[in-house]
Amino acid sequence: MPTRVPLPRTRPLLVSAAALLSLGALGACSLEEPVAEKATTGAQSPSGKAADTTADGDGSKGGRKAAGPHSAGQSAVYADKGLKVTVSAPSAFTPSAYAAGHKSGRSAYKLRVTLENTGDARIDTTLVTVDARQGEDGETTEGIFDGETVGSGFTGHLLPGKRATATYGFDAGRGARTLDVEVSLNDFETEPAQWSLTL
Repeated sequence: MPTRVPLPRTRPLLVSAAALLSLGALGACSLEEPVAEKATTGAQSPSGKAADTTADGDGSKGGRKAAGPHSAGQSAVYADKGLKVTVSAPSAFTPSAYAAGHKSGRSAYKLRVTLENTGDARIDTTLVTVDARQGEDGETTEGIFDGETVGSGFTGHLLPGKRATATYGFDAGRGARTLDVEVSLNDFETEPAQWSLTL
């Protein structure tokens, strides 16, 4: 009976090599960082038309500056993704008796997060998360869920040219002066955007 010569194990090696190359490609890809969009001042030029007075943090024009903690009302722009994210200033509110996440002795604040689709494709908003840290030490604060008005988050898809707004609530210590908010799309394509808000 003839002896069978074992075939070389080329297929498993090729699969392993392809997997390693894929992981390397993923590692080489960088996630999109949001940039801050600055509003125009609306100043009049001598011709009577509104002058373009937008500037970066270094004084250059373009209406944008490097990513960093944004301020209330400022938009974080993902140009490649086609998305603009805006967080409002927080306002104090009194949670209902049925609210979850609010602790006695702490102050409750709510804020609005607005997503605007500036691209050509619809965007899935169901994975968007909004987290916060409060005070000088950056203590993580629990979200407040109060019926369908506070804390329910985003659902569904956002079509091109459309906006979606959701209200979120957070607890903060009585002496806290800041609320640091992070909005993450959780899409493996973008970095989270941060806001530093004054309480």
